[in-house]
Amino acid sequence: MSKFSRVLWLIFGIALIISGIVAIKYPLNTTIAVAYIIGFLMIFSGISSIFYFVGLRHLAGSSIILLDGIVSTICGIIIISNLLISATVIPYFVAIFTIVRGAVSIASSIDLKKHGYDKWGWTLFSGILTVIAGIILTFNPLLGTVYLSVVLGLGLILYGIITIQLWFAYGKFFK
Repeated sequence: MSKFSRVLWLIFGIALIISGIVAIKYPLNTTIAVAYIIGFLMIFSGISSIFYFVGLRHLAGSSIILLDGIVSTICGIIIISNLLISATVIPYFVAIFTIVRGAVSIASSIDLKKHGYDKWGWTLFSGILTVIAGIILTFNPLLGTVYLSVVLGLGLILYGIITIQLWFAYGKFFK
């Protein structure tokens, strides 16, 4: 590994940690940034689907790919052109995701109990708490914005720490 790539790796790790701290410190800006990224990804996905359709237009049923491409592109444009509105809606998506994740945990706990796993109650308990958290997030979108920012921020910080730790570890092998 060249010295230049090692320096870039270290800078990347530090940048991840700084980005995580910024995400936690500025939850509204983080949510707007997430809305912006989602908007661009939807536009990219939509345009890709439209190009994909062009290659498959001779196949029966391929028009659904075109429809998906058009709808995704339009939704992406709407999201980017109304970032504040989009950022207001994202916490509700986080709340719905949290509720669904909790419901899946509850269903999993029932399966675990059927299979004789003796600690199924912990999965049930965490699932119930997750559903309750999702319901709370539904009625308090500001809390959802903070939740999204903290989870994203902590993820970035942890990824940065891991990157720097690996930088030190692999540095011993590439001297």
